[in-house]
Order: sequence, then structure tokens, then C-alpha cells
Amino acid sequence: MKKLFLTMLIALLCGGAIYAQPASTESRVQRVISIKNGNLPGILRTIQALLSNTSVLVTSSDNEHLILSGPKDAVTSFEEIVKQLDVVPVTKKNIETTVYMVVASSQSTSVSAMPAELDPVVKQLRGVFNYKGFRLLDSFVLRSRDTEKAVTNGFLSPLDTALPAGTKINYQFQYNRVSLDGTETSRVIRYDGLRLNMRVPVSGVGGQFSYVDAGISTDVDVPEGKKVVVGKTSAVEGADSALILVISAKVVD
Repeated sequence: MKKLFLTMLIALLCGGAIYAQPASTESRVQRVISIKNGNLPGILRTIQALLSNTSVLVTSSDNEHLILSGPKDAVTSFEEIVKQLDVVPVTKKNIETTVYMVVASSQSTSVSAMPAELDPVVKQLRGVFNYKGFRLLDSFVLRSRDTEKAVTNGFLSPLDTALPAGTKINYQFQYNRVSLDGTETSRVIRYDGLRLNMRVPVSGVGGQFSYVDAGISTDVDVPEGKKVVVGKTSAVEGADSALILVISAKVVD
């Protein structure tokens, strides 16, 4: 629809149809146009830029009607443009993202605490990396609309037991844009500018501690309903371990 509107608009501009002749040489008309799909503010914003080159006047009496007045040919051209813009707004779909922060280490640990839905991920990680132990550090759900961004902040208990009580890992998870692709039965959810930023406390001598920065930054495609390993970062529990970021996504009503 947008492409059709642009094509029509270019044709009108090239043909000079929306450029009015002086009012003294051309008859003026007034027409009331009903807006059927409730997008009056958007229509007004779109056509506003075109009005400076014409002697057409546009007013709105309420939320359902536009009044066009001016030279007949120019008013007719604007009327066609308004009809092209008066369409049912596209409803953006909600996309739910589930984020898992998994700590993997070279030491064998029980995986009984890992959620059952992560078993395929653990199997995949065992085959790719030389890690033996896995545990879930945290998980959360983030929701936004198609083509929009989202961000959330949180705190985690550090794994270093030598740190003072109350010390926390600070993190921020965000993406710049999420979008849908594919068909209803085979959809892919695209994340642009996905980032996990962390400030991790590290113990030092004499009970002192400092913070180090860690993070993951990437663009990623996630088949709907699948769990995807996005990346990994160290500095969470020592050189022999890593925090692995796993996400899944689905469209929700």
C-alpha cells in the first residue's frame, strides 16, 4: 500500500496536478471526506508537507472528517491521496523473549538444577565447548512489539563467596529492534543490536573488591520456539568458566 501511494504521489507531482493555479483563474470547491479507519492524525501529518505548494486548505471538524477547499483539480488530487492513506492500521504483534544466563565451568557439577527445557542446549554446549558443569544463574522474560526496542536492568548474586555480603552483579539486557520474518508456520525473529552488559565484582586482597566489565553484543536470528546460544563472556566466575547467553522467542497475543 505504501508503495502504491508513493507511486501515485510521484505521478501527481510530475503532472503538476496538486499545484493549484491562482484562485482568480480557477474555480474553487469544498469537499468533506469521511475517514473510515480512525487514522486522521496520521493522515494530516502526511499531507501537511504537500500543502505549502498549493492553495488547498485542509481542516478537520471532528475525528472522522476532513474538509478540503481550494481549486477543483488540486482538491481532487488531495482527495485521492487521503483515500490511499485511509487504511486499516497494521496491528503490531507482541514478541516475548525468554533470556537464560547459564554458567558453564570446567568442573563437573550436577545439572539437576537446570530447567528441563535447557537439556538440548546443555547437550549442544557439551559438544562444542570443553565444559563439564552447567548451572542456571538467572532467567527472565521481556516483551515488546514488532519493530520496537526493549531494555531491562537487574541484579544477580555473585558467585565469588569471598565478596562482602550484599555485593551484586549489575546487568542490563537490551535490543535496538526486534522484527518478524517468514510465514505463520515458520517464523524467524530478528534481533538487531542485542546486548548484555554486566558489571561484575571481583574480590581482592584484604576484603577489598573491584568491578570488571563483561558483555555480549550481536545481531541474531531466532527461529520461533527454538532456543539459541547467542554468545558467551568470561569474568563471571574465573578463567575456567563462562557465562553463556541463551534466548528463545515467540509471538504472543
